[in-house]
Amino acid sequence: MADLFDEKWLLEESAAQALVQTLNTQQETSYEIVEHADRPDIVIENQLDGRRLGVEVTHLFYDSEEARLIFGRSHEHDHPPEYIEQYIGRLNALLQQKSEKAKGYSHEYPLALLIRVVSPLFHMYNFKTYASRIVVPPSDFQIIWLLFYDFLERRWTILERLR
Repeated sequence: MADLFDEKWLLEESAAQALVQTLNTQQETSYEIVEHADRPDIVIENQLDGRRLGVEVTHLFYDSEEARLIFGRSHEHDHPPEYIEQYIGRLNALLQQKSEKAKGYSHEYPLALLIRVVSPLFHMYNFKTYASRIVVPPSDFQIIWLLFYDFLERRWTILERLR
């Protein structure tokens, strides 16, 4: 078990828990987290059939200042305007970076990439509008998801599949 004060571990774990809960609800599966390590970050297993999926977890921020603001580490009182075109550019750069990183993974089961979109400004509808500008490079990831916050349910439950 990781240090309970390891922020990266906690972020990965909470994103994976949201994924498992959403998959189980929407697809009537019975996934559980069976391992939390590195390369991939999380391994989930469907308890109904024993199939496993390795999940690399990452978070999409507009920039480093937005990340600091969200985590309460910024001394700035406001953030410059954000534009969806630049956010899509950050997503494309993240997809490329993670696709390159996945080439070094040793895995015996399929790999998935889970990207939690933490922006308080942009949501799934914005990404759908700009879907033609999202570049999903070839990679070892069989599945790529974007995870959004559902403001009505007040939970991370909106899962959009890019691949």
